[in-house]
Amino acid sequence: MFWKRKKKEPTENPLQDKVAGKIASVFIKTQNGFAYWMNKCFGTMKAKNIKIWLLAFCIVSGGLSIYFFIDAILSKPKAKFKIEQVRMPQHFDKSGDEVMEHEMPDDIYQQIQEYKQFMDSIGEPVRPGLADSMRILEEIYLQQKQK
Repeated sequence: MFWKRKKKEPTENPLQDKVAGKIASVFIKTQNGFAYWMNKCFGTMKAKNIKIWLLAFCIVSGGLSIYFFIDAILSKPKAKFKIEQVRMPQHFDKSGDEVMEHEMPDDIYQQIQEYKQFMDSIGEPVRPGLADSMRILEEIYLQQKQK
């Protein structure tokens, strides 16, 4: 029932070993620096003052721990993000065929022609979306005139 299993020998990866060694050395240097700083601060201090500092540290850290514990239990969960309703245009479901039901007045056609002549005379191009809309309106007007 119990067969001897072949143990997989870990493959050596020199890059991983090098990176792990660098990370470990950074942590050790940080610990040594902190220990040196603590010795410098508290080395000349009397034992009574060190005990007072230790007591103050324990009270503050313990109090914060108790506060966070109680806050986590008693507080209501807050929404991480808020989902807002998407704003849609009022007539998004209309195809535009309703425009064909009514006749386009001559004055609107004249305004379109004047605008095109004005833009041509100053040498600036008409915006692409506006040019398409004006072309469609002209086609509608010309179709109405043919009928």
